[in-house]
Amino acid sequence: MQKITLTFIIYLIVSCKYLPESIGQSNEIIILTSPQDKMLIEPLLANVFSKIIHTPHDEQEYILNFQNSWEIERYEDYGNIIVASLKFPEDSTADILTHRILKKYNQDVQLFTLSDLYAKNQLLFIIHALDAVAFENILKNNREWILKEYNAHFEKRMIQELFKHGKNNELSDTIFNILGYTIDLQPDFQLIRSDPSHSFVWVGRGYPYRWITLHKSRKDNYMNIQSAWRQLVNDFASNIPEIEISKYYQKNEKVIYKENKIPVMRGIYEHSISESGGPFFVYIFETEQTNEVILISGFVNYPGHEKILLLKQLEIMAKTLHKGDPT
Repeated sequence: MQKITLTFIIYLIVSCKYLPESIGQSNEIIILTSPQDKMLIEPLLANVFSKIIHTPHDEQEYILNFQNSWEIERYEDYGNIIVASLKFPEDSTADILTHRILKKYNQDVQLFTLSDLYAKNQLLFIIHALDAVAFENILKNNREWILKEYNAHFEKRMIQELFKHGKNNELSDTIFNILGYTIDLQPDFQLIRSDPSHSFVWVGRGYPYRWITLHKSRKDNYMNIQSAWRQLVNDFASNIPEIEISKYYQKNEKVIYKENKIPVMRGIYEHSISESGGPFFVYIFETEQTNEVILISGFVNYPGHEKILLLKQLEIMAKTLHKGDPT
């Protein structure tokens, strides 16, 4: 399978500065296809973008929004687009749109991407196959690459939105003075609690409540899943006793951080003071010290509302961890 990535640049007549800013939620993907093809490819694409996060309600990491391909002018400014078509069954909509784009770029491939085609900060995928079986094989063989591309694009758009009003460098300095490491934070984040003797910092912002804690712990306590959860309960009890980890929905995974995979713990918490709770995550970063890790935890409290984008905002800030003066 050949994968081609093209960066769309308009020369001479139209400059990139005339492209509008992309719109739509960062995790929404517009799928442009025909009604005939949709019936066959919808479950296949849903399987690729199937990750669910418990908040505690199930929330999809990506929202797939299927639209008719002839409505492309209505959706061309969206940040995430997939144009999907099958040769069989034949139709006069998705096939024509796909053929038009392929011909424009002199391509005869089944899978490639275009950046900033109709709008700034836009990622557009073309997936073109003979039939549903071939389409499924394309997705199966390229699943990780497709998700990597959309995850990177998702974070890029969200970073721009998060820090469009600047960063709270003063609070980042405070964290650095306590831990020797720091993260980038939105300007409205404030210090909630700190304990330099335990290398612990708690920052956050108001409703909908988003909190981030940072603390150091022993690496050997987080070497396996069972000991990691036991130690996390102990760490929380020592540093933030008002937060209790639920035994339900505990999950371990690994995410990309600076081209490496690092462990992440996810679950549900209860907050005794507010008598409510929500989802949380813990990113585990190794430091330069032997047998030491820094744990960055994010908590969202927004009862009755979707929380996944708020949680993702905290994760992006957590992944800005760096040593030295904040930037």
